[in-house]
Amino acid sequence: MNRKSATRLLLVQWSKFQNVSVKLEGSTLFTGINGSGKSTILDAVTYLITGNTQFNKAAKDRDRTVLGYVRGDTKSNGAARYLRSGEVISYIAMEFDDPVAGAPLVVGVCIESPNETAKPASSWFVLPGTTMDQINFTRREGNTLWITPKNELTVRGERLKGNAFLGRERGTEQVIRTLGLRCGVSKYRGKLLKMMAFHPENNIDQFIQECVLEPGKIESLSELREQRQQFDRLQDVYVRLSEGKTQLEVIEKRSQDYEKKKRTLHIREMLFCYQDLQMLENEEKEVESQRTVLEEQLKDLEKRQSELEQSQKAAQERLRIAENSTVFQDMKETMDSLQRQIDAASVESRVWERRLKELETLEEKIKELGILLRKDLPVDEEEKKALSQLSGTGMDMEAKISVFKKYGEKVDQQDTFYEQNKIHLQDQIRAREKVMAELTDKIKKLEANCLVFPPEIERARKLICQELKNQGIDTEVFIFAELVQEILDPEWRKAVETFLGRKRFYLIIDGKYCGKAMKVLKEKKLYSANLVLTDKLPETEVKRGSAAEVLKIPNVYARRYANSLLNGIHLCEDLEELHDYPKGGLTRDGMLAKSYAVSPMDLTGTELCLGEDAVRLQLEQTKEERREKEALQRKDKDALARILDCRRQIVSIDWDPGHYEFSAADSLEKSKKTKRKLEADLQAIRDNPDFTAVLKEQESAREQAKEANTAVTENSLKMGKCGNSIESYSKQLIGIRESIALRKQEYEEKCELHLELKTPMLEEYEKLRKKKDGALKVITQRSVDNSRSDVKECEKHLESAQLEYCRLSELDINQRGVGYIAFYREEYRNLAHVKIEEASQKLKEQAEKLESAFMNDFVAEIDESIRDAKREMEAINEELKQIPFGSDTYRFVMKERPDRVIFFRICRKLQNYMSSAEAYMSSGRDDEEMEHDIKEFMNIILSEEDEQEYTDYRRYFSYDMEIVSRQGDQEIVANLSKKQGSASNGEKQTPYFIILAASLLQCYPKNSCCARLAFIDEAFSALSRERIEQMVKYFEENDFQVFYAAPPEKISSIGAFIQSTVSLVCTGRYTNAVEGLVKE
Repeated sequence: MNRKSATRLLLVQWSKFQNVSVKLEGSTLFTGINGSGKSTILDAVTYLITGNTQFNKAAKDRDRTVLGYVRGDTKSNGAARYLRSGEVISYIAMEFDDPVAGAPLVVGVCIESPNETAKPASSWFVLPGTTMDQINFTRREGNTLWITPKNELTVRGERLKGNAFLGRERGTEQVIRTLGLRCGVSKYRGKLLKMMAFHPENNIDQFIQECVLEPGKIESLSELREQRQQFDRLQDVYVRLSEGKTQLEVIEKRSQDYEKKKRTLHIREMLFCYQDLQMLENEEKEVESQRTVLEEQLKDLEKRQSELEQSQKAAQERLRIAENSTVFQDMKETMDSLQRQIDAASVESRVWERRLKELETLEEKIKELGILLRKDLPVDEEEKKALSQLSGTGMDMEAKISVFKKYGEKVDQQDTFYEQNKIHLQDQIRAREKVMAELTDKIKKLEANCLVFPPEIERARKLICQELKNQGIDTEVFIFAELVQEILDPEWRKAVETFLGRKRFYLIIDGKYCGKAMKVLKEKKLYSANLVLTDKLPETEVKRGSAAEVLKIPNVYARRYANSLLNGIHLCEDLEELHDYPKGGLTRDGMLAKSYAVSPMDLTGTELCLGEDAVRLQLEQTKEERREKEALQRKDKDALARILDCRRQIVSIDWDPGHYEFSAADSLEKSKKTKRKLEADLQAIRDNPDFTAVLKEQESAREQAKEANTAVTENSLKMGKCGNSIESYSKQLIGIRESIALRKQEYEEKCELHLELKTPMLEEYEKLRKKKDGALKVITQRSVDNSRSDVKECEKHLESAQLEYCRLSELDINQRGVGYIAFYREEYRNLAHVKIEEASQKLKEQAEKLESAFMNDFVAEIDESIRDAKREMEAINEELKQIPFGSDTYRFVMKERPDRVIFFRICRKLQNYMSSAEAYMSSGRDDEEMEHDIKEFMNIILSEEDEQEYTDYRRYFSYDMEIVSRQGDQEIVANLSKKQGSASNGEKQTPYFIILAASLLQCYPKNSCCARLAFIDEAFSALSRERIEQMVKYFEENDFQVFYAAPPEKISSIGAFIQSTVSLVCTGRYTNAVEGLVKE
């Protein structure tokens, strides 16, 4: 017989067996009443051989333990519950006959229990070439049984060494290897227990799953769930960030609404101020016009006064004639002649006084002009002295004219130069004002935390984004610069940014939309924009020591683009190192080596725009630039004001020498001298006493003269009233001009504060004036107030959106209001360009890890388990084919379950990748159906509440058994599942035993000498005597050594067909074994 047979069993202090040795001859029936210990013996043997602790599985008794067996737990109450107390030592040992070695062997386990609570310690040992009697397990001294401690155990008198004792795992492994088995301990244990605890089933599918196939140990699902949890956590983070981004976009929209309304308010306030200024200036013109009319009226009155004075003179002439008699006629004419000469001399003197006054005024103006032009047009002392004597008598007229004319020519040349400078300065001021307005607008945006890019780039970005949205594509278009999170070494910032230049403003878009964006670029003729071909960028690592290493970029496409631009540019410390990198090198101060040529770059004009601190740096740069422009503007305005002042002074002087009487001083002196002589002669005549006549005529003449005098007086009064009105208007003009000055100052302050809005405001004003037929007043205070209300309403909406974001992101709710616009823009930039990119990358990586764990671990493990199961089934089918039961042979059938079609479809496609999930995961993964199946199946198993539904590979199939019966020359095939209802109990149970036996045979190599044990508890409970005989013969013919446990009534039906029977007899609290007759 090609079998290692068990010949003896020893139980020392195991349950109710105190020291029982049982002789075994082939298959053995253990019988006895309930509670006598039949299952206890089977539990002892399975513990010894496999380390099994699922005791009495046939009765499903879960209360039995190694501790209970060692101490003899009777399950009773009180102190007598345990048969043994104190320190207990137990032994289970079996002796086997090895026909190949021609010698016996002993396998055993020593169990030490120090007390009633501590876990017992078990030590296995294997002793080849040894019999049970050669080992000192026990000894008797009178009526006392002594149990040998493990450290005193001897074989043929020689003590066993410590390394002879093994733990459970190594010990049981050593036992089954010694017994010739070639399978794992756990697998062997499972097959033994399934047969020992056999219960007939009506469901063949369930029976094959539970009793034939080993449970799948798929532990990867827990890891898969952890990966899924991590994925879900990252997805939650990504979703929260996406929600935050969406809310921040709402905030940005409302911030822009607020800024637009605020801009409108500032424009209206400026416009209102400018409108008032225009109205005041218009009022000034009207009052000036009215004053001019009055001045014209005054001139008319003055002319009338002259006429009245002529009438008055005629009346006075009559009075003169009447008053003069004939006697005095001749003398009167002489007096009149003298008076006329005196009057003429007075007129002449007044003329010369006026002309002299003109020269004095000219002298004063030339003096002031000389002071004003002293730097631009210096005058020597001699010329200065001559110019100061134009009204004097120290120079002759020709000299005066020559000096004046020569100086006038110099001034005219200087005035021409001033005119040229004025035009140049005005052009510069206007151009610079436009630049300053743009800088001011840029500063306001930067202060609001908006990174400023070239307007043509922003326009292109907006247009591409809108066109893609029109096509149903919701994706973002980025500018490369805004995707750079950080400049890791600020010392290299200017050099790297200068090298990148305009490439910093190239557009970045998701690679899958690159083609569509290219079409938009072409169709819309966006000549100033450049789109990076992100779908063609190679994936490369950052080269150590290159300029790419300076940039921290979370975005995948931007990172690839930066690598393509900068990996070839080595950062060099000095010119010597730069010389070693002729193909691409860069120094901090901007020396660039490229394509075997080197040149310095101008770093001064580079506007910084990379990294999270770009806004701050741009703001500092722009403010500094504006300060420089303001200084230049002030300088040019001062220069222009001086030029205009000089030109006003020049224009105020009449430079035509012919318009002046340079001899006025001498002529005036002569005229005064002549007048004095004539007045003396007239006075001499008037002193003559002969003048006294003509009274009556004189009286009439006086009346006429009185009327003429009255008319002159009334006209004079009108002239005075007109003069007063003129004075009133002059005072009014002074008030208006003061208001204009204040309003102008206010307007200029507003313009200076919002310089960028001046041009749009003026355009808006002219537009409104056209609508109102040229009216100066185009808006009211109510319009400004309404605009202010709109701004406050926008503030409320903005705060509401900010508050919602605070709740979403768990920020301090006090961080809201227009003062936090810059904060939320920074938050958006960090979130949209950094955090969400990082979260997206982590989510993508985790998705890959999840799918990798799913495919490489879970799917691969299930697939491997299924393939192992199929191989085992095929092997069992081969065994079943060789061991017919009567005229019947049996065969397992496995069919894929329809609800697992996705899994099997995945597995079949994996065959194209050498059935390797790892090979598929490393491929291009362009099979859309496969990708869909992976995601769907993964979602199915991760959402399944019953974990074993998908982790147990056995549930992927439905099972049955084909029974092939020979009836003469004909084979009839039937499925066992279809016979369940019509077959007898014996017919139902028999196939199951055959299945279990065939399964167990897989552990016993056919062509090797090995133990072929089998255990059947409560054996053949439903089988007829005929079926029992058939089953026992079946086991014996297939070389099994079976240990049966059955009640006494089965002795006749089982014991009659096996080699030995052992009866278990209870004596008091212990059990003894009585060996029956050995069948010859």
